[in-house]
Amino acid sequence: MVTPKLDAEFVRLHRMPDPDLAKVKTARRMMAIAARMRGRRRSSEVTFNDQAIEVGARRINVRIYRANGAERPGVLVYFHGGGFIVGDLETEHEVCLNHARDGRCVVVSVDYRLAPEFPFPAAHDDGWEVMNWVRNNGALLNADVARLAVGGGSAGASIAAGLALRARDEGFALSLVLLQQPVVDNLGQHRSAREFNDTPFLKAKHIPMAWDAYFGATTPEGRALTYAAAFAAENVAGLADTLIIAGNCDPARDEAIAYARRLTDAGVNVDLHLFAGAPHGFDLVETAPAARAAIAIRGKALARAIGGAAEARAA
Repeated sequence: MVTPKLDAEFVRLHRMPDPDLAKVKTARRMMAIAARMRGRRRSSEVTFNDQAIEVGARRINVRIYRANGAERPGVLVYFHGGGFIVGDLETEHEVCLNHARDGRCVVVSVDYRLAPEFPFPAAHDDGWEVMNWVRNNGALLNADVARLAVGGGSAGASIAAGLALRARDEGFALSLVLLQQPVVDNLGQHRSAREFNDTPFLKAKHIPMAWDAYFGATTPEGRALTYAAAFAAENVAGLADTLIIAGNCDPARDEAIAYARRLTDAGVNVDLHLFAGAPHGFDLVETAPAARAAIAIRGKALARAIGGAAEARAA
């Protein structure tokens, strides 16, 4: 199988060093340096603050973004990427700013526990706790928590997909599931996940490392496996409307397409967008036309599903 040709906007990414997920401390340090180099962007259209949620004897850190002037917006609970191993609240800060601004909503970004120190179900459970905290704190968030979405990028999209299945199983409705370049198949049974080893940001060889770290010593079974790797679910009927975005030069491309097809076959409303010449993580290169298009698509979907109306202003 030949990897599709990268768009010229992304060719320079080949010069960037790949994070070695086998060297956890080094990979995390590289991710932190990249975040510091970008700086923490601010927006006149969005306010944000950090908060710690108490869950028993531990705390889950979140960053809460709110579109200024949005009246009774819904909430997106969001999970950053990083192969389940790296990343924090800074990793997709700009992504969350864009989601809140364009979606006219509240975004709660989750600093979930990372593998390999905390294998599944730690990150999943953190997400579930935050979703329930959101549902119980509409007044604090000044939001319409009945309109709740989950989303994420890469490994974060896998966490979001698993939480969408759990929400369906436990009987509370979601308004939207947003999956950016989802990594949802732990078996690596799709060709791009086996053969795309000359792509920036993510190569096929990295995917088994991520799953091994996430699962730890024991691979989940039964329903737990479907919450960890959504493609393993036999029944995906009844899930919320789902937006899936992927690049054509992404090792996760084929599983994104296959998952979209499974959802469609089960009667789920799916909006699938595949970008030519785009690698994994392409949406983080905001100057690229493909990234700007993906950002606009996500913003419109969020605004339609959970966006708050603009507040009436005095003349």
